[in-house]
Amino acid sequence: MEYNAAMNEEIDLDASGESGKEDFKFEKPLRRILIACSIILAGELIWLFVVSPCMPLSAVDIRGLDGITRLTVLRQAGIDARSSFMSVNTFAVKEALSLIPLIEKVEVEKHFPDTVEITITNRVPVAAAAVNINGRTVPVFFDKEGVLFQIGQSESRTSESALPLLSGLVFENVSAGIRVPEFIAPLFNDLETLRSNAPELLSIISEIHISKKKYDAYDLTVYPVYNPVKIHIGQHITEDNLRYILLLLDVLNEKGMAVDELDFRTGTASYKVR
Repeated sequence: MEYNAAMNEEIDLDASGESGKEDFKFEKPLRRILIACSIILAGELIWLFVVSPCMPLSAVDIRGLDGITRLTVLRQAGIDARSSFMSVNTFAVKEALSLIPLIEKVEVEKHFPDTVEITITNRVPVAAAAVNINGRTVPVFFDKEGVLFQIGQSESRTSESALPLLSGLVFENVSAGIRVPEFIAPLFNDLETLRSNAPELLSIISEIHISKKKYDAYDLTVYPVYNPVKIHIGQHITEDNLRYILLLLDVLNEKGMAVDELDFRTGTASYKVR
């Protein structure tokens, strides 16, 4: 019995030793695999967070290109083939592009690790004027803020021909980016309201003449497209007063009265017959 017990103990010890050897055999390659995975992961992280952001951009997405070329935007923004995610300063790009008169608003976003997105909102014309440049009469266009943002006709905007023509404005040095005097800025806000809410009314105005008065005051004279009548309306053009004017013109036409002038500056309509 004692002999059998000793044999059994010896067998158990040998079995335990074999098991430990087998565990060690599996542990060594597992460590190698884990070390290799750690090195690969570290390399990918270094590539992703250190190397990639310093490499040239893979894409520059520009949205809202209308009347301005992609090349012009990139040059103004200072972005070229060597620009990287790290080198592009979104604030500086935004400030640079805001200097382009045609652009009203611009947003710049960087998408890690190698993409820049530029979204452009262009100025929308609400009125035009004719100015003399080097002996030539050239159309210029204004937005809702009274910014002269475009000189010459644009091929991409067919609606420019339907804009009211402003007369009575005097410019000494015409250049894109200048603003009308502050006292007359409300007129352009009125025109933008019409463009947004009642574009059909804006399209019937052929010309708006601005008559300067004392103390930065002014009167407006409106000339309809379809009727050679002068309409004096004071300082503001609104949807309500335009609809009232059209209604009154229809009534006078039905009565066979050829009207030369309408005056609404006092609040009560008066007219002159031809």
